[in-house]
Amino acid sequence: MATMSSSSTTTQCSEPSGVWSFTTLLNPIAEVFFTSTTSTKNLWLACGTGILVGVGLCRLATIMSRASRRPKNVKVVYFKMAGRAGAVRAALKLARIKYENDFVDRDSMQELKPRLPFGQVPVFEVNGEIVAQSNAFLRYVGKFSGLYPDDPFDALKVDEIVDGVSDSMLLLRPSLLEKNPDKKLRMRKELISSDGSLRVFLQNMERLVQRNQDKSGAIGRGHACGKELTIADISLFTILKMIHDEIFEGIPRTLLTNFPLLKNIHDNLNGLDVWGL
Repeated sequence: MATMSSSSTTTQCSEPSGVWSFTTLLNPIAEVFFTSTTSTKNLWLACGTGILVGVGLCRLATIMSRASRRPKNVKVVYFKMAGRAGAVRAALKLARIKYENDFVDRDSMQELKPRLPFGQVPVFEVNGEIVAQSNAFLRYVGKFSGLYPDDPFDALKVDEIVDGVSDSMLLLRPSLLEKNPDKKLRMRKELISSDGSLRVFLQNMERLVQRNQDKSGAIGRGHACGKELTIADISLFTILKMIHDEIFEGIPRTLLTNFPLLKNIHDNLNGLDVWGL
């Protein structure tokens, strides 16, 4: 296993010889503007205004183009439960995208399985085409509702939390599959012990949310990334709600009291009328 060195080096890039910097380019333009006649200045201002209007129109065109590609006839194929489709259903409601539930059970799942992209649900039917992977579809829906950032780095920070939540569900999977009730409870107790993997996950997520809120200046506002609601909050809420509702026997809701920022996210989102099927 590779270890992380305690020291690091930073490479600073200097400007190559012969390449103009932004300041070098801007200075003569400013000099020409301030030494120009009034009529010439007006022409410069008119050009600048035209550029700003053009940028605004391009932005408007992007928004309208995206709106025209909003999904229609969405179908959510999953069991009659929230599970891994809960976040997607909530995002669809927030985006005001109508959808239809196609519930499966164990019997119908066996018949359906060979026709699924990865042999599992949830899958989503969009305009007649079947697509898999709930996180991928969650991002897709988020792009039509302002729940997923346009800025690449902001989107990366959202993805960091969404994918982290997926990892947390893998921690719970062994105990979910365990059939012996006594062993199941022992496994759950280990998960939330002082160094248990679920507790450590929540500690790490609490610290990540703290850093994100410190950076955005949105401390205590109940959002995981930035100042606005994103799919990161929706995804994180799903695991927090399951803990709060004591879905996992042996994991008490009081566990969340150790993580005030995460509990705040849960409490803020719990009042949204989007969590039903």
